[in-house]
Amino acid sequence: MPPAPPAAASVKTPAGDARTVSEFATDMLRRTTGLFLAGPRPASAEQLDLYDQMFARLMPQVATDVLAELSMALAGVERAPYATARLLAVHPELRVAGPMLAKAQVLTERDLAEFVRTSSPAHLVALASRRGIGDNLTTPLIARGFPAVRMALAQNLTAKLSEDGYRSLFKIAERDEDLAEKLALRTDLPAKLSRAFVAAATEGARTRFIKAAPPATRATLQATPTRSPGAAMRAIWDYEQVKTEVATLNRTGKLGDSAVNRFCVTGDFPAVIAALALLCVVAIETIESLLDEDRLTDLLLACKAARLSWPTTAMILRARPGCDAIAADDLDEARKRFEKLSLSEAQWKVRGLEAN
Repeated sequence: MPPAPPAAASVKTPAGDARTVSEFATDMLRRTTGLFLAGPRPASAEQLDLYDQMFARLMPQVATDVLAELSMALAGVERAPYATARLLAVHPELRVAGPMLAKAQVLTERDLAEFVRTSSPAHLVALASRRGIGDNLTTPLIARGFPAVRMALAQNLTAKLSEDGYRSLFKIAERDEDLAEKLALRTDLPAKLSRAFVAAATEGARTRFIKAAPPATRATLQATPTRSPGAAMRAIWDYEQVKTEVATLNRTGKLGDSAVNRFCVTGDFPAVIAALALLCVVAIETIESLLDEDRLTDLLLACKAARLSWPTTAMILRARPGCDAIAADDLDEARKRFEKLSLSEAQWKVRGLEAN
């Protein structure tokens, strides 16, 4: 017969009452926390380290609810014990880690970047709600791909998002009406991306975005034409991976006519667009907009500005997604215009397109 499980360890206090180790540790942790919060705040690293040592001895012996109390108590303290804050931030229970991830100022940018890479979706939602979180963290948070995290960032009006971050959110919001509505409430939306979103979004997302937008911009958004068939196809493209590939080719001096030609042959049009944008030094959405039926002349400018050959340019014109096949006469006329263009004129005019 197996031995009976041992009884919970107990300690005897000076008052003579017997308590379990967990009960004694809970009492000591709460007293230590109260002392830290009520007394003069520790001024030196040595004093903070002493609190870290005390908390480190007590925390493994207390229940999760008590750790959650500690996290709530220390999260708003500007100079909380660092090691304690970090231990709480990586706790698997959200009620313990959440307050630290959302508020603790003592956590470093390096800590937060690590948490972005390793934390669960629920923990990342707490991190995404941090006040004033910068785009060095919001961009990788978006890249993790969790809908609740994207929504938390859209609703965090103090969060700073990069243009790439906004582009990713807008691309998803084209088919996510709730996200579209939350994005419309932000005051830092890039105007060009907002107009491009309204042009490409589904009817439901477009309607909710415009309805939630500030009155001052609503009329402009309502006047934005809806998407063309080509724009509908481009709405599902993701540029994150191809941008890295194109940038690598550019750094090694291999981004040129042959690379763009290869992208076109393999049907990788997001890579064609990303390459043209980098070679022309304009935004991706600027090049995207040139693929529509009525922008043939401007697309010729971009190809010339990127130093592409006519055979590669002709291949791009023939393969434009969502566009009708170009007639032989129109292709020949385009070739004549292309050959008359000077490189400097094309580069100047393409950069002017981005300003419009």
